[in-house]
Amino acid sequence: MNYVCSTVHTLDALRAIRDDLARVAELPGAASGIVQHPDWLVFEVESRQDGTVPHVVVVRDGNGRVVGYLPLLAVEHTARLDVAGRRVKLYRGAALRLLGSGVVAREAERDGVELAVTRQLAGDLDIRVIRIQEADLPNRFATALGGRGGFRVVSANLLDQVHWSIDPQPSAEAWLAAMDRKKRADQVQRVGRAYRKLGGDAALHVFDGGQDMARYCRLMNEVYARTWHHAELPIDWEAPERVALFRRLADAGHLVGHIVLREGRPLAYVHGYRIGGTYLVDDLGYDDEVAKVGIGSVAVFQAVRGLLDRFPGERISFGYGDNQYKRLLSTRAEPCGSLYVVRPTRATAGFRMYAPVRWIYRGLHRVRADLRARRGAL
Repeated sequence: MNYVCSTVHTLDALRAIRDDLARVAELPGAASGIVQHPDWLVFEVESRQDGTVPHVVVVRDGNGRVVGYLPLLAVEHTARLDVAGRRVKLYRGAALRLLGSGVVAREAERDGVELAVTRQLAGDLDIRVIRIQEADLPNRFATALGGRGGFRVVSANLLDQVHWSIDPQPSAEAWLAAMDRKKRADQVQRVGRAYRKLGGDAALHVFDGGQDMARYCRLMNEVYARTWHHAELPIDWEAPERVALFRRLADAGHLVGHIVLREGRPLAYVHGYRIGGTYLVDDLGYDDEVAKVGIGSVAVFQAVRGLLDRFPGERISFGYGDNQYKRLLSTRAEPCGSLYVVRPTRATAGFRMYAPVRWIYRGLHRVRADLRARRGAL
């Protein structure tokens, strides 16, 4: 089948085809995450004040029907490499940031959409750098660009990362039954112990309706300000653009949030999104004052049990990172990482530093690991 590509560069043009894009994104398995939904694309651009604009490659069939798209944002990007405590600038200039890990399309049409998109990008010589974050590896879209588009794929992670997830389950009981008996008993008992220590009317509450989002965002702002990562990544959960986005997503069944409340005060949260048969645990946190209770990991366990019973057969993704709760709750671990896909030019020559530095760094890391293992064996 012949496909025709066009590129959307403005919010008005993006809004004009929002429904066509959403129809594709909400098909099972079409999108790699909520960030590929057109509503999220609009939010990303509206909430930024740094000149970011859409660069969405839309693919249509011979009848003019949208069969897929590639959600990109055009940004000014600085690529740096940490070397011996120093951050060496490798590139500064125009780049495209991919939301998600590849094209958005039905599985039956993915190959054709991917081919059309790679040809479109390869033909635009102004495109020099494409950034893909948190992609499962190997990444088929990056491979396609490298093979057909004349680009070079560069791994931006000095060490391998891991993507943790729970495979589709018929129920929470089935998931628990597959656990080691001791681990299962420990997880269940921790829930009771945590809530006894909290006292009062402490309980996990679910927020998933558009009408709940104003209150949900207010509570999230309150608890997030008391978490350890607030200083590193400040977020205004009550920003009008965010509340409006959450209302749209919740009304469409794409947002399910969880907050532990005691006497009306939020103590912990598990925030995530559903799309295409997957629930992504996007963020979680807890009030530092109750950290010793372990309510953060308890809330995750409760949330997962509820989601597995409410949406049987759906996958739960924890994203990447080597947290203990991910190891305990997941049934699958897959390699992932961040990539740059670059067109070989003088301006992008600095990216060649990644491969040798990565090789040296991984070697040193293996040596340190071997030394620790030997000392432990003595």
